[in-house]
Amino acid sequence: MPPALPIAICATLALVIALIRARGIVFVGRTMAGLTIVHDDRRVMHERIRVLEVAGTYQSATYLDDRWAEPVFEYHRLFDHAFDPWAATAVSPRSAAVLGGGGYALPKHLVAHHSELARIDVVEIDPAIERIARRHFFLDRLEQTYHAEAIGRLNLHVDDAFEWLESCDERFDIIINDCFLALTPEFSLLVHDGAELMRDHLNENGVYLANVVSAISGPDAATLYVTAEALRACFSHVWVYSCGLSDPFTSDNNIVIATDAPHAFVGAWEWPNLPKEA
Repeated sequence: MPPALPIAICATLALVIALIRARGIVFVGRTMAGLTIVHDDRRVMHERIRVLEVAGTYQSATYLDDRWAEPVFEYHRLFDHAFDPWAATAVSPRSAAVLGGGGYALPKHLVAHHSELARIDVVEIDPAIERIARRHFFLDRLEQTYHAEAIGRLNLHVDDAFEWLESCDERFDIIINDCFLALTPEFSLLVHDGAELMRDHLNENGVYLANVVSAISGPDAATLYVTAEALRACFSHVWVYSCGLSDPFTSDNNIVIATDAPHAFVGAWEWPNLPKEA
């Protein structure tokens, strides 16, 4: 009878290893938000990508080929609209703050594709997430390629985003809020106090963007309504890009933009008017 236990343990380990290989898992551990898995997957978007999964939710992703500095998810690409107000002028944005690092998909993109930005500050509350991004999501490769940290162009902060902004003397042309613990957003940044904080840390005609996971209409639209109304009380214009127009009653990513600049964001709808599709 005694030998049966080692055999059972070996069988269990063999099963676990087989499951890990089948899923393409390269990391399993615990972070501030819970169980965290990094896995390579061809089933997502039918391409070979690496996914950061935290507490059962996809937080970020990266391509594994020469597009490693390009965003995989649509909502990350929508953040590029932060640069729209400067497109028709001779002035370029010079500074950006990214609140929420995750897999650092957005900071990688900004460093690699927006050379006009002389300073990019990234605030991530969980040091374990930053370590994962360095090892598994090419944050180290970003430094090896662009030397952005060495020259002070990319500044990484392990801190609470609200507290970091409160203690920060810098003003930015662009502030991007993508702060989540798994599915839970940092609500302090979405209400009126957060909106005032963003306004106070933007340069003249600066642009604030927030990723708000919410429905557009119906009972699950409360987060979008609260966020947009808080911003409308502090900014002249509030615009919304939504990834969920085809199903407005189901929660999806929405990029909410607030600015005092008199600029129309093509493809977005201005709050409080709902899009016709909704």
